[in-house]
Order: sequence, then structure tokens, then C-alpha cells
Amino acid sequence: MNWWNKIKLHPRFIRTVNWEFWPTKSFWFPLWVYGPIMAIRSGHPCYFTAANPGIYTGGLGFESKFKTLMLIPQALRPKSIIISRHSDFNEIPNILTKNNIKYPVIVKPDIGFRGVLVKKCNNFEEVVHHLSKNPIDFIIQDFIDAESEFGILYYRLPGSKKGHITSITTKDFLFVIGDGISSVIKLMHQQNRTILQIERIEKTNPKLLNYIPKIGEKVSLGEIGNHSKGTAFLNGNHLISKPLHDVFDKISPQIKGIFYGRFDIKAKNIAAVENGDFKIIEINGLFAEPTHIYDPNHSSYFKAVSTILKHSAIVRRIAVINHKLGTPYMPFFEMMKHIKKLKKYLKLVQCLDKEETCETDETPLSYY
Repeated sequence: MNWWNKIKLHPRFIRTVNWEFWPTKSFWFPLWVYGPIMAIRSGHPCYFTAANPGIYTGGLGFESKFKTLMLIPQALRPKSIIISRHSDFNEIPNILTKNNIKYPVIVKPDIGFRGVLVKKCNNFEEVVHHLSKNPIDFIIQDFIDAESEFGILYYRLPGSKKGHITSITTKDFLFVIGDGISSVIKLMHQQNRTILQIERIEKTNPKLLNYIPKIGEKVSLGEIGNHSKGTAFLNGNHLISKPLHDVFDKISPQIKGIFYGRFDIKAKNIAAVENGDFKIIEINGLFAEPTHIYDPNHSSYFKAVSTILKHSAIVRRIAVINHKLGTPYMPFFEMMKHIKKLKKYLKLVQCLDKEETCETDETPLSYY
């Protein structure tokens, strides 16, 4: 049976048989059929761009995360700065001091996806090393050391005072528990989710793999709450409450031009969120998924796809209302031009993430 154990513990096999690890396009491909139908009903192929007038293209991934972050009230967002790929890195210490940002910090692409190239840096040297080998624009952000992280998808129809929370995702960060005998890498080989992250840990923290934790010792394998980095996304919809709705109904009108999105939040617990004691580390627009769908114990592939389609219908409804109120749709050929640029940028980012030799463009997708 050794051959079978080798097969079932191989990363490729794990990703094939566990639907939560399937590629993003596996969940969004039905929109190739449903999308044109909604476009016909809306009267424009780019109807969705009117859903969030405050975000470029409504939040399809083209937008600057920094500019979106700046729409959030200052008290609710982490201290953040933008560092252009053309910046003088020697100025970073002064800029951090001026903005009262202290180490550790989170460094992430201004235009990014699924945690790619997101890194926690503990000092200036680590920041410069990360920026210098990845020639794109980055955000440097306060690391919010909170116990819990939530993904809350909220929408509000234009003109309405109250909105709806349709998804809450709680995040279980990756870790192993020591037995006093096994090294971290041996412990990682015992779970499907940790097996998929061995290659990442080999690149980012190779010394950790040989460490032998004590009995019961919890060893963290990541502090970035992304599914691609091993964080388990759990269905937290039972946490939806009136106090939570009241908090977001109060915040939403303060964030100009955003009617639909997933708020990635750090807080002590859900009670703290209900009391308004939290930080919004990021808002994802139209491309925001109701990430509770990736809970393997409370969902299925077909249920996940169905949920995405239902949320796409909500986007269309918001966009049509906004258009009637005067928000224009983006012209089709302008959208195609930006899609072409985005594909080129994505190819570069994915290449950089794999630490391969990449062909860099003199003008990669940028707002700075």
C-alpha cells in the first residue's frame, strides 16, 4: 500500500480530489453563460462596472487596493503607505516614521490576488529584499495583531439606508501541533492542508521545517489569512446578527461609491466587530467571493457555484439602479484594453511569485 499512500499524499492528487483547492475559474466559469444573459437584460456588456462607482471597474481586480483602502474612514483602517516600484527605498524608514508605522509590517501588491506576493516583514532589510526582487507597486501596512480575522460580504442597494450581510467567513490559520518526536516537516506530511504548503515554507522559512516542537506545542505556519497560503475558510454565517448589520449600515454610507464588497477584517472576536472595534485591512469589490463557500464541511462544489451566481445577480441589480441614477457603464473596448493589460500584469506577478526569471515590462499595470 506504500504506492497508494504516496499517491494520495501527493499535492497534485490532493488538489484534484478536494474541490476547495480547484482553480478559481472552476467556480466562475458558469458566468460565461450567465454573464451574457445578464448583460442582455441590463442592455450593456459591461453593466457590472456601475455597481461600485468608487472603485475602478467596480472592483474586478484592475483597481489600486491603496486607493480603495483610502475610501475607508481613517479610524477603521490600518496605517498604510504606497511604495512605487520607482521609489527610493532608502526613504522608506523616514516615510514609515512620518506615518507612525512600526515593524512588523505587511507588504502586499497594490494590485494583487489571493495573497500572491503578500509578506510579513519584521525589519527594513526584509522589506527592501522583498521590494527589490519584485518590480511592482506595493502597499506597506501596519500588521494588525488581532486574534481573529473575518471576511464579511455586505451589500446595500443604492438609495437604501440598510443593507444585507450574505456571508461571514472565519479563518483558521495553518499550524501543526508538536508530539515531542517529529519535526515540523514530518508533522506537515500528516495533513492534506499542510502538505500543500511545504514548498512555500521551504522558500520562506526553511529552518522551521527541521524544528522539533514539544508535546502540545502549537507551531504557526502562516499569519496571512489567504486560502492559497493554507488558511482554512470556515462558514461563519451563524454569526450574522442585527448588531452586525447595524455596524455595517452605519459604515457603508461613509465609504463613498461602494455598494457591494467583501470586507476583510481583523478584530479580537465577533463581539468586538459588533461593537465597532476592528480594522478593515482590505475591501474586495465585484470579484469578491462569499468565501464561506470554501468550507469543505458545510458546502459542496455545486453549492459554491450556485452561491456565486446568486451574488452575481445581486451585482447586476445594484449596477442597474446605479446606472439609472446616472453612473455610466464602462465602454466595452476600454474594458478590453484594460483586460489585456491585466493579463500581462498577472503573468508577471505569477512569474515573480514562483521566483523565476521574468520578463518585466517598462510600464506594468500601475497607478503611480
